[in-house]
Amino acid sequence: MQTTHISFPATDSVVLPGLLYEPDTKTQSILIWLHGMGDSGVFYKPERITSLADSLTKRGVALLAFNNRGAHNSKQLYKDDPSLSPAEQRYQGGTYYETIADCLFDIDGAAAFVASQGFTDLFLAGHSTGANKICVYNSLAKASKFQKFVLAGPGDDLGLNYLQLGPKKYKQTLEYAKEAIANGSPMKTMPIYSGMHPFSAQSTADLLQPDGLYNTFSYFEETNAQLGTKRLFNEYSSISKPLLVVIGSDDGSVATAGGSAEALKILKHHTNTQIIAQSAFKIIADTDHNFSGKANEFAELIAEWVCHG
Repeated sequence: MQTTHISFPATDSVVLPGLLYEPDTKTQSILIWLHGMGDSGVFYKPERITSLADSLTKRGVALLAFNNRGAHNSKQLYKDDPSLSPAEQRYQGGTYYETIADCLFDIDGAAAFVASQGFTDLFLAGHSTGANKICVYNSLAKASKFQKFVLAGPGDDLGLNYLQLGPKKYKQTLEYAKEAIANGSPMKTMPIYSGMHPFSAQSTADLLQPDGLYNTFSYFEETNAQLGTKRLFNEYSSISKPLLVVIGSDDGSVATAGGSAEALKILKHHTNTQIIAQSAFKIIADTDHNFSGKANEFAELIAEWVCHG
């Protein structure tokens, strides 16, 4: 296996770093990995990424794992665009400032990079928020470049935040964020009393808006009261490529009384009927949202499904 530290521009010129793992024998197949929030970027989960790279490359599939613009909680990035002034080239990244629709730029940039390296058979996998991004990307992209999708640990961030904040504070916090955006201050840090400090107003609204793009895995609303008017699982159910969904048995991010088993049942119910027979839904026993202690089992499951379905 060959490992190369690389960087590439997203389609809006934001430069993103990553690791490219290639089998010793040339291949045209590659899986692109999308990490979740904050410090779950590819450079901070070496066991999981290394296990995934080993499992894929021994089957003749390369891996691109990169830090998207949401890596770190707060991170200054830059745009590789000489037409911009130095100030305009600076880009405020990180989970506290990211909005999920920007994943279109990152994923398209990654796809363009691997195409420039000679890869033609593309697969896309995402963990946690990365799974949300796959659903959002699929709904926004003009043409899908990927043959299969892997959704790992798809959680309900809106439901979890609603439960943590409570109905009254949830409503007040969302209104505060929306008002800050309307007043031209989308990067304003949310106050401590809001329960969403130190997220920015734009990221808070993105996370909490029930009719927004981020709300892709609505387990809480499915099993309780709907908070918005958007069709539940709208972006997820529009996916028409084969899916592997994998959840840890003790994943606390699903916001359902029935836990991971109930979440998987709900996802099966909302899966596009055209792909249900080509898709797989798996629970890895005795592990959490991050598949702690099960990196090898997690990696083998993904690699085997990508290669053989």
